[in-house]
Amino acid sequence: MGVTTPEHPEYDVIIVGAGHNGLICGAVLAREGLRVLVLEQNRRLGGGCTTDEVTLPGFRHDLYGSSHVWIHANPDFKDLQPELETFGLRYIWAEDHITGHPDLDGPGIVIHRDVDRTCESIARYSPRDARRYREIYDNFRMIADGFVTAMFSAPNPPSLLAQALETTEAGLEMLRSYSMSPYDFTMENFEHPFVQTSIMGWATAPGISPNQEGRGELFYIMIPAIHVYGESIPEGGSVELPNAAARMIEHHGGRVLTGTPVTEYLVQGGAVSGVRIAAGTAYHASKAVVNGLNPRLLGEMFPDGVLDEDFRRKAQNYNVGDFTIARVHYALREPPRYHDDEVSRTPFQRVFESVDAVRTQWAEISMGVLPSNPFLWVACWTTKDPSRAPYGMHTLIMDTFVPITLSTGEEWEDVVDTYIDDVLLAKLREHAPNMVEGNIVGRYVQTGPAIERDNPCFVDGTTTGGALRIYQSGYFRPFPGYSNYRGPFQRFYFTGPYTHPGGAIAGAGTITANAILEDLGLRTPEW
Repeated sequence: MGVTTPEHPEYDVIIVGAGHNGLICGAVLAREGLRVLVLEQNRRLGGGCTTDEVTLPGFRHDLYGSSHVWIHANPDFKDLQPELETFGLRYIWAEDHITGHPDLDGPGIVIHRDVDRTCESIARYSPRDARRYREIYDNFRMIADGFVTAMFSAPNPPSLLAQALETTEAGLEMLRSYSMSPYDFTMENFEHPFVQTSIMGWATAPGISPNQEGRGELFYIMIPAIHVYGESIPEGGSVELPNAAARMIEHHGGRVLTGTPVTEYLVQGGAVSGVRIAAGTAYHASKAVVNGLNPRLLGEMFPDGVLDEDFRRKAQNYNVGDFTIARVHYALREPPRYHDDEVSRTPFQRVFESVDAVRTQWAEISMGVLPSNPFLWVACWTTKDPSRAPYGMHTLIMDTFVPITLSTGEEWEDVVDTYIDDVLLAKLREHAPNMVEGNIVGRYVQTGPAIERDNPCFVDGTTTGGALRIYQSGYFRPFPGYSNYRGPFQRFYFTGPYTHPGGAIAGAGTITANAILEDLGLRTPEW
């Protein structure tokens, strides 16, 4: 991988953007015998699935996505995985102590791969809530096959689910639950305040507001998925997934070039025929060009008058996200030690104060106010993967959701250090008293503006691939008429978190690859 000009400028497929979806799309196509070129502006691969030494040498930090869950539900990725492993991908699995929910007034809740152990942890607060948790898990087991098909295929029209469920009383109850907000579903189904807080915090983790209706289905997906598909991290950091995909592409005769920004899509005869890079070189593709960039950037990448104005308007109106993050990476002497031993054995923590605190944080975000009592997302992956730090040392990621812009007019980079120390780190120290200055040997802070500088696809510092609103999900993602991964020109395709199913590390580039192979007559559509 490098920035040198390839010997053969003609390719079958060009992929713009080396996020994990683009690279997995390329790996599928390269394995089918197509000559693939992937072009990436950044010096690193992976987009939102990347790793770098940002604190001190030898400390490897996942800059964005970390936990790999949904990708193991993707049947096409599972088919690809054995070959990726020959190119260096190795997953480290968590069977126990997957996610911790620390509690200052109790033992906390620990999520395990085993649903029985998880229910035992919940039952310490409420046996009834533990039974309800298991019921949700059991319901998922009945719909798992349909869920996998729906998640890793072109999305169905929104009326299809309603038509399937509205004919029976049980179906109507399920449709009602799906229509609820995280807050409404939580309060109706769980009784203990700490269980309510943990469950609702979990459901809002993808960037869903507590009061956003139509998101009740998340409970039937997010909760059981951990137990069905497990949780893993790649040894060496998240970037090892895209690294392995890039090696696989090159093994099959393709190229992956970093430090190579694409400035223009070339259109000829109603089809996208190639791209032009910033250095002026044009690369041509005979079969397909795949866009992995944020839709908001598309208007700048076509010559004037080429894009249909309706499509240009849709791209410009794409909602990139409702919030950004304030994140800090620490290099540590020892991992956080929480008040409960079981919680301390868990590398990944979600720290929530209360249901009201979660709702207040989202209200503060909408008003452009620094969250006064925010949740914490904390991950110390070196307790599972010591290769990410020098011997005996550790890395830590901590963040929370914050407004994109501040109503005070202050710039994020002027306030973030104080906010992290006085609010985020102070809260973490309540739960992990050993997080004192003597334990911290290095740190690196990320704010929205810095995130966008690092990767221009993260417009406004948003990292979820676009707001998960109903009007921008499923059949409407990225916008109406284009949810089948095909663009406004022939031989032009979409991949990445801006397409269904969204911003998770799910390897969903396989869906785009299948669409291309179907159009080329190399694969028979399953539907």
